[in-house]
Amino acid sequence: MLLAVLLPAVLAAAAVLLVAREREVAGPSDPQPAAALARLAERSPARGAPLRPLSARPGRAALGAEPLESLQGGIRPAPPVRIAIPAAHVNAPVRPVRAQRKALEVPDVGTAGWFSGGPRPGEHGRAIVIGHLDTRKGPGLFARVPDLPPGTVVSVTDRRGGLHRYRVVGGAQVRKDRFPAKYVYGSADAPVLVLITCGGDFHPDTGYEDNVLLYARAA
Repeated sequence: MLLAVLLPAVLAAAAVLLVAREREVAGPSDPQPAAALARLAERSPARGAPLRPLSARPGRAALGAEPLESLQGGIRPAPPVRIAIPAAHVNAPVRPVRAQRKALEVPDVGTAGWFSGGPRPGEHGRAIVIGHLDTRKGPGLFARVPDLPPGTVVSVTDRRGGLHRYRVVGGAQVRKDRFPAKYVYGSADAPVLVLITCGGDFHPDTGYEDNVLLYARAA
């Protein structure tokens, strides 16, 4: 079934709602697991390993150079173009998804969607990447994501060829009737990646009951 992400009117405090067949539902009955994971993922990387500015590498992996965007302390990472999670058999392109009519665009089957209204992978804040749990023809791109254990490596390549590595710190399965927006969107003291897909029981008329949130921090 296809997966959708719904947002309230104010994106800064918005809720992501992933549902089959783009039906409107919401997030968790108990937001504490997501809150704890968000705090854990925001812990700064080890001392002596600060984030390094990225520089353009024309032609690498068929990626061209683009104007560098300045950011306090260095160069801003370019938008993501590919995600790799070997443990979940994921190696796929990433496309930006935007909010339209209070909902995020749904990524094509076989691709992941990065919420372009939020942080980019590699910079401080929670970068959000969504993917299908399943399709009408079989497993989706993120079919194995809900079962990934802590320590799993997730790599995101940006448009300039920069590689941003994360390690999973944990996951939470939350109901969609209340969504922990402030623990998904927003700022963080370190680069955080939040992978989101569907989970729980599936009902033909209403879709999946739950969302699965997987938090990872910069490795």
